[in-house]
Amino acid sequence: MKQNTSDKLEPSRLQQAVEAVAISPEDAAKLVDGYRRTFRMKFNREPESLEDKRRLAKRIIGRYATVAAGVGAATAVPGVIPGIGTVVSLLGGGAADAAITIKMQVDMCLCLVELFEAELSGEDKKHLAFVLALGGSLEQLASQGGKQAVQRIAQKLVYQYLKGPLLVTIKQLFKKLSITFTQKAAAKVLPAGIGVAFSGSTNYVLTIVVGNVAVAVLAKDVK
Repeated sequence: MKQNTSDKLEPSRLQQAVEAVAISPEDAAKLVDGYRRTFRMKFNREPESLEDKRRLAKRIIGRYATVAAGVGAATAVPGVIPGIGTVVSLLGGGAADAAITIKMQVDMCLCLVELFEAELSGEDKKHLAFVLALGGSLEQLASQGGKQAVQRIAQKLVYQYLKGPLLVTIKQLFKKLSITFTQKAAAKVLPAGIGVAFSGSTNYVLTIVVGNVAVAVLAKDVK
């Protein structure tokens, strides 16, 4: 049986680095349980409605966006965030900022998947989180236009990515991201008025929008 060429794609160094330090579905479940517990204590009920989940999602996105904003400084001191030393050893200091930012977005999306799709298997949650994070980030970096327009486009394209073979899609997205990051770093500018490559404000805004794209897809808001 002849193997499809796309199945032979080797993981990129960026993919290897991110996968080495991304949190597990089990760890994401523990984090989300903490948010659910806080919600129960405050409102004396389970966060079962879509609106309740959106409220928790906003808190999760805000937390990860704040951490992502400090990544640029943190990558200069391996050990400040768990896994940075591993990423630096795999990619070198120059690319560590990008990789750790993606790691934060994958971790965030894994928590969002746990929040909205808790019944999925751990492996399915992981694959879904990677596609949400990578697809949302890539389309924003690669697209032209205002932030809101880019976000709408990203939502639809991420939904299309999810219809394909996920393992191959993840590898392809990582390879596209590697090229895009290199181009944007060289140009020192991101489209859609987002800012200078991998500054704290850029990481914050990009992570917020990736989170919003993920919520739109998971909440079935994509039209």
